[in-house]
Amino acid sequence: MDAIPPDVAKKLLNRDFANLVKRVQAGGKISRAERAMLQSLAAGAGGDGPAYVRNFVELAETLKVTRQTINGWKKFEDAPKPESNGLHDVAKWKEFMRQRGLKGGEETPDIQQALRARKLLAEVEERELRLAVKRGEFISVEQVRGDWTNLVGQATALLRRKFENELPPILSGLDATGIQEECRKAIDEVLAVLHAE
Repeated sequence: MDAIPPDVAKKLLNRDFANLVKRVQAGGKISRAERAMLQSLAAGAGGDGPAYVRNFVELAETLKVTRQTINGWKKFEDAPKPESNGLHDVAKWKEFMRQRGLKGGEETPDIQQALRARKLLAEVEERELRLAVKRGEFISVEQVRGDWTNLVGQATALLRRKFENELPPILSGLDATGIQEECRKAIDEVLAVLHAE
């Protein structure tokens, strides 16, 4: 099988991305592989270009800077050196630019596509969260606070009723072991009621 020329592959990927955008905008779901592709595009890996280039002219084009800029940058001691085969590692140059705070050219369609992919991924995640909330997989913090306050109030009322009203008449006249046994029964009874809630 013959290799697909890079420009044809790029057009196919762009069309695939456009179809994915339409499906998500229509409320459709995406597969794990499609999610991974979106995350890759959102991170900028989908349209980064070649991993290695042959010369400084190609490197300048890939990094979206002028050749004169590359000539200036390669004078830095920590500037990436060509590989033993003469190729230039684009990732090393991008990391060099990032560490030094150097800027490349204007936004290109690839970068715009990566930004669109990030936006689409955020929309997908937001919709998935809304669906999870509708399904009852998540509840609001206010609801948790309200339920917790209600349960604490019930527990407090139950403990007060047991230990302030019911136990004193039962405990009068009992020895320490009997008091301990009655308190244990009362605590077990309160815990059983709370566990049932």
